[in-house]
Amino acid sequence: MPGLKPVGCSAGKVFVVKPYVYLLLCLLASNQLAAQFLKGYNPNRKLSVKDLRADFRLMRAALEELHPSLYWYTPRDSMNAAFNQTLASLNQPLTEQEFINRLYPLICRIRCGHTQLEHSEDYKSAGNRPRLVHLPFDVFVRKGRAWVVANTSTDSTLAIGSELLSINGVPIAEIIRTGLNTWNGDGYNQTWKEFFLNEYDVFEDVCWWVYRWPGPYTLSVLTPNGTRRTLTVAAKPKPEEPKKTDEPARKLTDEEEKALAREKEEAHKRSYLNLRLLNDSLTAVLTVNALEYNDEEYYREAFRTLTRKGVRHLILDIRRNHGGDVRIINNLLSYLADTSYVFLQRVIAKVPNPGKNRFKDQFDSDLTRSYFATFGPSRRIGQWYYFDFRKEVGRITGYQRVARHDRFRGNLYVLIDGGTFSNGANFAAALRVARPRTVFIGRETGGTELGCGGGTNQKLTLPNSNIVLQFPWMRLVTPSRNPVDGHGVMPDFPVEYTPDAIAHREDLDLEKALSLIKRETSLR
Repeated sequence: MPGLKPVGCSAGKVFVVKPYVYLLLCLLASNQLAAQFLKGYNPNRKLSVKDLRADFRLMRAALEELHPSLYWYTPRDSMNAAFNQTLASLNQPLTEQEFINRLYPLICRIRCGHTQLEHSEDYKSAGNRPRLVHLPFDVFVRKGRAWVVANTSTDSTLAIGSELLSINGVPIAEIIRTGLNTWNGDGYNQTWKEFFLNEYDVFEDVCWWVYRWPGPYTLSVLTPNGTRRTLTVAAKPKPEEPKKTDEPARKLTDEEEKALAREKEEAHKRSYLNLRLLNDSLTAVLTVNALEYNDEEYYREAFRTLTRKGVRHLILDIRRNHGGDVRIINNLLSYLADTSYVFLQRVIAKVPNPGKNRFKDQFDSDLTRSYFATFGPSRRIGQWYYFDFRKEVGRITGYQRVARHDRFRGNLYVLIDGGTFSNGANFAAALRVARPRTVFIGRETGGTELGCGGGTNQKLTLPNSNIVLQFPWMRLVTPSRNPVDGHGVMPDFPVEYTPDAIAHREDLDLEKALSLIKRETSLR
């Protein structure tokens, strides 16, 4: 590199250094090189056409060899045409972000919500990477339309509930279509993608990462009173950096460390698991936003409480539940099923052993080890290979036993939405079969009722860009009866939110459940 002299040479004179000194100098030099490299990483660097196409061909080969659902929703000839079209479009150098933007519409053709793209680790850790510019308003997206539900700009005339018609001259429908092609979803439903546009600010991401709008923003809106108007609002100011204190933090004792760890664990559990009894004492709400390993004791105590309190109506909230551990799902189902039940009907793959493939150097080795620790040998039935979980994991597929004590036998109402995804949606699908009288309220689940990619979700690092492609090696199939393939679990009582309800943080799903309970109670 310019400015660096070879170790052991000075002004043309050669001198001898002792071995241990030479080793030390080499280590120092390598650390300096690494530091300079990281400091000098340029997220705007252009990847050559040769490197882009090499990464693309590797990605395509891995997907064609291993992805269990590559042609599940998109026919092979259509998928191949999309591959070829995308390859042909890689005809000029691109930045990492531009490469991801180019690949995502193709990835979305697979219609698998577990198949996503991630930036390289260098990009994520680069201090000089472009920073997201926040919009000075929040939006609510539904069925190709968007409304303002919060105004944080300096222009107070931007009314809450205004429908956005365009931003900077681009029709809002076009922006939403672009957003739907920057995040993959299961099957044909849009609720998972809309969930991300709303809950995880993907709409805002699109405005910056795709359209590169730093602000100000010229908005065409339809106000709540039906008036069309145009206004310009500024971007949010950058938040101030927190002031650093010069005072060193006091070192915690061992007991304080343990107490803090327990407090953090309990706070984490409270963030996704919560049981509360309502005022009538006959109704309870159990919120389950995740299904994490080692939660058996919580469910044991929760259902013991329901039994002891004589609860007749249970509202189970699995909105925003993106899935989790299959053992915990079986445990929760055991307290709710009418009789012996099936959570997963089968686990399948397109190859006999996904862990043995020609891309092992690009795959995450920890995830590969996890695959071998979780699944046993396969057996071929027709075009698919069927897998069982290893004995150490437990019996997951096939019929399961119900809980011996404290099984809930009252009225069950389940709240679902586009965030009910992966094993969260698989749980809902299995529950509908295991307890047919369950009432589902809300919106179509983001995960499909028939099942999803899963088992092992691997990460393939593309060697030139270092972009990471995440995709499943296997497919999980639920016991659903007559599902509409490509769509999620449908609610018995659909609930559509209004912009006003979003702005005022109303829980219309819970209100609907309580109204059904009130009606059922009045009929007794």
